[in-house]
Amino acid sequence: MKIATAAYPLDWLDSWAQYEDKLASWVGDAAAQGADLLVFPEYAAMELSTLDGAAVAADLQASIRAVSERMEEVAALHQSLAATHNVHILGASAPVEAGYELPVNRAEFYSPCGARDHQDKQIMTMFERSPWQIGAGGPLKLFDTALGKIAVLICYDSEFPLLGRALAEADVILVPSCTEPWPDTGGCGLVRCHARWKPNV
Repeated sequence: MKIATAAYPLDWLDSWAQYEDKLASWVGDAAAQGADLLVFPEYAAMELSTLDGAAVAADLQASIRAVSERMEEVAALHQSLAATHNVHILGASAPVEAGYELPVNRAEFYSPCGARDHQDKQIMTMFERSPWQIGAGGPLKLFDTALGKIAVLICYDSEFPLLGRALAEADVILVPSCTEPWPDTGGCGLVRCHARWKPNV
C-alpha cells in the first residue's frame, strides 16, 4: 500500500469551483504517483469558511457553522474523486454540528466503491475547548477496506496510549494533524505549508 500525506495550504476561496479544482488537483497528483490511500490534515477544511466572505471567516463561531453546513457538499466531492481515481481518501477534518452538545472534530473516510464513514476526535486540546468550543464525538472505529483494517486517531488522540491500544486490530492507524504555521505567513494568518504529496510505501 502506498500512502500519500498532505502538507496542505489553506487558501482564500472565492468560489466553490475553485475548491473543486484544488481538491481535484491534489487527489489527481497523488493518484498519478501511485498512492492508494490519501490523508488530508486536521482542520484543513476551515478554508471553506472563506466562501461565506470576510466577515464570516473572521468570526470563529460563524466560521465553524459555515464549514459544518458545507460538509455534505464536501463529502459528495470526495466520493466522486475517490471513485474517479480508484483511491481511498481520509478527508480533511472539520468542525461538524452532528447532534451533540458541541460541534465535533470529524474526519470523513471515503472508499472508491462509494462507501463513506467518519471518525470523531476523542480528546480535545485546550484551544478546542476554548475558544473553539469543540467537543468529543462518537466512538473509535475500524474501517474494513480492500487495503486492510484502517483506523484514525486525530492529532492529540494519538498521544493517549489507551486509544491506540483500543485499535490494536488495525493494520494502519492514520493520524491527521494540525501543526503550527511557518513563522512567515505573509501576514494573512493562513497556514503556508507548500510541500506536495509525499508518497510512502
